[in-house]
Amino acid sequence: MEDIFSIGEVSKLLDIPPATIRFWEQEGLISPPKGANRYRNYGPRELAEIADVVFLRNSGVPVKQILQMRGFDLEQYQDGLRQMEHHMRAHLESCQRICEQIQKQTCNTQEILRLQQDPYQPEEVPFEQIARFDFHEREKLLLYSSDPTVYVRYFDTRDMSSETRCIVMPPNMTGSDLLWTKQKGSTFLTFLIRERVDWDYRSDVLEALNEVQTQYHTGILLAQYLLTAVEQGERTDFLKGYIQIL
Repeated sequence: MEDIFSIGEVSKLLDIPPATIRFWEQEGLISPPKGANRYRNYGPRELAEIADVVFLRNSGVPVKQILQMRGFDLEQYQDGLRQMEHHMRAHLESCQRICEQIQKQTCNTQEILRLQQDPYQPEEVPFEQIARFDFHEREKLLLYSSDPTVYVRYFDTRDMSSETRCIVMPPNMTGSDLLWTKQKGSTFLTFLIRERVDWDYRSDVLEALNEVQTQYHTGILLAQYLLTAVEQGERTDFLKGYIQIL
């Protein structure tokens, strides 16, 4: 006599909520017979059907498509598997990009702590050039939304009203909107900039600038966005400042 299971037992065996099993039955994916007590019985055939559904659902196949695949011949089934593989590879690439962004943000948190403890150290600017950026420029906006750390503000410290919103651009990019390009031999010191979001982005950049200018003549200042977090109860944008020493 073959083993017969209740829906509760199947749920525990396969770690699937009973409501999900009932939904699959309503959609026609499984057809458990009813016993004399009018409760549904799940035997080896039903367990195999459920296992097949679990595999396809875990592979990203929608419920309706599983029903279609039940009627596929070998060639159609093979084509369906290829489509599933293509979908999952695209999904993996997306997950990889997300993981890379998470790792980058983790590095940014560590960089904030480092700049707090050890400011005004010489460091090379990590990007080659920046261009002016307005939020109505779709391509630049998409670039910014995919990685907010490409956002940079430009200052000429001899006239801080020169502040200009910019975005990091590829080295091979050309155009009239380029504002700054890295030059060999330039020396930059790095420090942390805080902006209080709920106080109209009140910044402490002038305090840091004044401190540097007690020892050096300064040129260009680049402020690259790192992340936003709460500090002392206030939402704060953290930026990494690169100040040119002349």
